[in-house]
Amino acid sequence: MQKSSRNWITSVLVLASGWLLLYATRTVLSSALKDIGDYWGLSQSWLGILSSSFFLSYTLLQIPSGFLADKFGSRTMLMAGFVVQSVGLILGSLSQNHIQFLASRLLTGMGQATYFACQQAIVSILLPREKKALGAALTVAGAGLGGALGFFVGKILSAGSYGWRMPFTALGVLSMVFVGAVLLAVPEPKTLMKAAQSTASNQNDRLDDTWKSAGGETPKLSPTFLVYMCVAHFMTMYGFYLMLTWLPYYLETVRNLEGSFSTTIPVIMSLVMSPATVLAGLLFGKLKDKTLICRIALPISAFAVMIVPLAGSTAALVLALATYGATGKLVIDPSLVYYVGESSPPEKRGMTFAVFNVAGAVAMTVAPAVTGFVAQATGSFNGSFYIAGAFNLVGLACFLAGVRIFSNYTQPAASGRIIASEQKLVH
Repeated sequence: MQKSSRNWITSVLVLASGWLLLYATRTVLSSALKDIGDYWGLSQSWLGILSSSFFLSYTLLQIPSGFLADKFGSRTMLMAGFVVQSVGLILGSLSQNHIQFLASRLLTGMGQATYFACQQAIVSILLPREKKALGAALTVAGAGLGGALGFFVGKILSAGSYGWRMPFTALGVLSMVFVGAVLLAVPEPKTLMKAAQSTASNQNDRLDDTWKSAGGETPKLSPTFLVYMCVAHFMTMYGFYLMLTWLPYYLETVRNLEGSFSTTIPVIMSLVMSPATVLAGLLFGKLKDKTLICRIALPISAFAVMIVPLAGSTAALVLALATYGATGKLVIDPSLVYYVGESSPPEKRGMTFAVFNVAGAVAMTVAPAVTGFVAQATGSFNGSFYIAGAFNLVGLACFLAGVRIFSNYTQPAASGRIIASEQKLVH
């Protein structure tokens, strides 16, 4: 294995561990939600607000994070975000009332706001073009493992004398350790770009010189393309965060499963999702039809979400969640990220991914709170699962519409590079 290959693989593994910590931080609240509610006597609506508060600050800081990443460097902003996350987690473990805990979740969300855009910008520039989908899948696979870690370890650590506070303390410490790992193993994209531009000996050596117009400029796609991709991101993220934030509570209070089972069953979904995401990344690079994974996975995941409230046995419920894990949000993300990344020049990629992720962040914010309010108003969680399944189908339609726009503006050149179509761009 060449040194350059080892370098990007090491960076990808470190960035995957960052996703693991991010998702553990998100799902640890889900595993502790009932304990926190009992501790402070909170209603379902308040628990929904606690879940969504994290995503509110996360959403509001997406665009500023993308701008700052392009200006000061993606790695710098990524590390700064993890420092803020660490502080938020530790303050959360020290909270004396639910208002203080709410503030700590807002701070933690601020810290995580930098990660998606910065990490995707690093991967899209660091990795060889043929490895980008696989690299994105490998990093995102860490999110699946992190979801499992948050559900499972959160419950175990909460059983100690420190109670539900202990998992937040542990994750705060690990977040600081991660900052050191990034400093040692992940390069700054701005540095890579400057080095590549100064040493490139021919057109094929230039960093990410994939999309060029006939005049040598990077084409600007219609804003409609990004709108479609953002809507697809929102629709598919909604159901994913319904599962991550409310599933343990739903299983324990509605399905009357014991606390250990209500935490273990969601872990199955997350554990299946990680290898499925890596497999999707491997297949994506080999498939001629880049939409195939989404066209197969999204209808199946829609059905899997809708069947959760209808599953009459624990075995059927486990099968539905495992099916969602094999076809759900993380599995289709490499496809979305690929198209969004390929549509933007490297120097503006942080902002492009930040705009794209605003849609997902809005879904993260809306889904927990809306689910809590709907459950309290109707006395049932069933409707939320049906809505989430339907959203997946809408997401598929938007993704395919966006790809059609993308394809109209780009076409393969005989040399194997992709050049802009001579068709006039509509802005």
